[in-house]
Amino acid sequence: MSEIDRIQNVTIVGIGTQGSMIAFRNAIYGKRVTGYGRSEESIATCRRKIDKWLAHFVGQGRLTQEMADAARGRISYATTLEAACKNADLVVENVPEKIEVKQDVFRQLDKVCPPHCCLNSNTSSLLMSDIYRDVSDWRRTMTFSVDHDDPIRNNYLEMMWNPSTSEQTKQAAMAHYHTLGFEPVVTEREIKGYSINRVWRAVKRECLYLWANGYTDPAEFDRGWMIEWNTNIGPFKLMDLIGLQTIYNIENSYYAASGDERDKPPAKLKELIDAGHLGMKSGQGFYSDYDTEAGNLEVEQK
Repeated sequence: MSEIDRIQNVTIVGIGTQGSMIAFRNAIYGKRVTGYGRSEESIATCRRKIDKWLAHFVGQGRLTQEMADAARGRISYATTLEAACKNADLVVENVPEKIEVKQDVFRQLDKVCPPHCCLNSNTSSLLMSDIYRDVSDWRRTMTFSVDHDDPIRNNYLEMMWNPSTSEQTKQAAMAHYHTLGFEPVVTEREIKGYSINRVWRAVKRECLYLWANGYTDPAEFDRGWMIEWNTNIGPFKLMDLIGLQTIYNIENSYYAASGDERDKPPAKLKELIDAGHLGMKSGQGFYSDYDTEAGNLEVEQK
């Protein structure tokens, strides 16, 4: 079997904001998808999001109703990792950006996944050598980061190999993500935050500093950013989309690694989170009045 045909069964572990979008994209490109959620509530939320996205695509003429129904039919759900992973060719992990959480997931995945299954972590800032510490066969592991703006519509994806990633795994991963319409950018050596994502992180850190110290208003900054860089979204709304708890966890991971106070997320960000203002998924973050079910398709387009 050629590498382009090898990955047909994809398991998504963690079906929150990013996981739901990745499940959706795999399904509309013909993959059989199993979404793992710890509760029926999380599964129901994922179903509602995917139903809205499918309806949106049908309304735009990007899918026929028949195609949308077929994509929906390719998605199943499970509340145990054993059931979710038993037939997986690829597992994509999308749990919170906390090293101990990801390590625990991969300890379990190492036991329940078929030997041929590729293991893939969607992480913005953590190192593979930490995430996969307890995985028995590193040859089948790699990490990736998708476009946090809109991995449903946008085609950016950054792959990163570890020194043990096999050529077979590399080829299978690249073939798979190409079949999903992505244009993978490869970071050849392991580094915290990949390469392009490290540049985004530098922008994000400076934006948080300017906001927390009263130098700029998020909406006004984003307006200037979109004019200058000809984008359809600014850094503050993008952070809302990603989720402010995730942003806080990422910044904390850099601070833990460096010990540099400049890497420490501002207390004002923690105050937003403690108030329940988590970004788009909670309806309010730097901005307010989001449609919490529609997800990122509500972000203003060019």
